[in-house]
Amino acid sequence: MIMKKKIRINSLTYFFCFSACITGMFKEFLILFSIIILHELGHVIAIKYFNYKIDYIEILPVGGITKINKDINSSINHEIIISLAGITMQLALFILVSFFYQRNFLSMDFYFLFNKYNFSIMLFNLIPIIPLDGSIFFKSLLEKVFSFRLANFISIIFSIINLGFFVYFNYILELNNYVICLFLLYKVINYLKDFKYIYNRFLLERYLKDYNFSKIKLIDKVKRMSKEKKHYILKDNRIVKEHEFLRNYFNK
Repeated sequence: MIMKKKIRINSLTYFFCFSACITGMFKEFLILFSIIILHELGHVIAIKYFNYKIDYIEILPVGGITKINKDINSSINHEIIISLAGITMQLALFILVSFFYQRNFLSMDFYFLFNKYNFSIMLFNLIPIIPLDGSIFFKSLLEKVFSFRLANFISIIFSIINLGFFVYFNYILELNNYVICLFLLYKVINYLKDFKYIYNRFLLERYLKDYNFSKIKLIDKVKRMSKEKKHYILKDNRIVKEHEFLRNYFNK
């Protein structure tokens, strides 16, 4: 019952459902909608496995967004697994549907239609554009190598470049995915606007909470702070502990 209250159906999804009904494509919509639900279920299973809380799940016409209530400084590996869990669920669906098709429980039309939508959603989610799973996976890999700030900056740049390619290929192929393009553009712009808040929250978590990171890194600027590392900061020819440095940083 609690989970049911956290599920939101976007108004555009209702519009697409209505359009599918009046155009005789309700079967296609139902298959697409089911794949999206099961994709998000994959994320939910991974999130619950790591004992994170879910704020809400929003179902969109071509995908879903699962908002997780967790620290920014949470495990990078957890982030990677959660980002891939939806696609993993879709691969499991492909195997299951193929199993039933080979035993003549499903028609050829349903089998090929399901696979068409299943792989389309899978490939779409793998594109490294904010907020897609591919972007979360890509950013998480960057955070293993670079500072939190630089990893996010690179992720944003790649999102903008890939969004440009996505719009271009939709234009030359005449796919008419204007709603998807506008949605992705809106999300990238929003993330760019919110990044100052996200970055300050990343630092504030480090100050307020005692994370038990085993790796140690010596840095000379606060913007070089990384996830999953304890920092010592070189300041005025002396080495300052991370907590002391952040206390002075926020007091300013």
